[in-house]
Amino acid sequence: MTKYRLEAFSDGVFAIAITILILNIRLPETDASHLQQALKDLAPHFVAYAMSFIVIGLYWVAHHTSFHKIAKVDGVFIWLNMLLLLFVSFMPFPAYLLGKYPLEEVPLMLYGVTLIATNLMGFFMTLYTSYHPELLAESFTKKDFMKQYPIYILVNASYVIAIILAPFFPKVSYIIYIGIAFIMVFFYARISAK
Repeated sequence: MTKYRLEAFSDGVFAIAITILILNIRLPETDASHLQQALKDLAPHFVAYAMSFIVIGLYWVAHHTSFHKIAKVDGVFIWLNMLLLLFVSFMPFPAYLLGKYPLEEVPLMLYGVTLIATNLMGFFMTLYTSYHPELLAESFTKKDFMKQYPIYILVNASYVIAIILAPFFPKVSYIIYIGIAFIMVFFYARISAK
């Protein structure tokens, strides 16, 4: 399999996952006099949708950026990529729960676990390619890998903190998820500008 076929398949999964997010938002049957209240009641769904749209978008940008370094793929890399896509395609479910049960510990914790699992798969893909330079289009050394390592640690440590805080301080947990998403948007915007 070529890297281009894997990248095209991956792009399709990202596109479907990001589209499914909006399908989770449904306006209940209501008459026009109650429409404003019905829309207000959907506010948590819109917040979860926007946050998850940004998160999946970040995963797509990271995936796209990493594929610039790849010349070819092997069987292990393909299955690591499939596991990454497994978690990306699961993301609409915890996003739905977060919208339906805002500030409840189980949805907040499941959301964080999903983010960590997805990040770990991205980390394993990067680690794997650092040990298999024959897959790379450009030089990617252990030193380059070590530059990315602190980012994975900081982001996932933040998610672990959010998971731990979810039962006690759910708003803080939510703020951590939103804050990390925006920090990573600025991080990738800076990388893309170079």
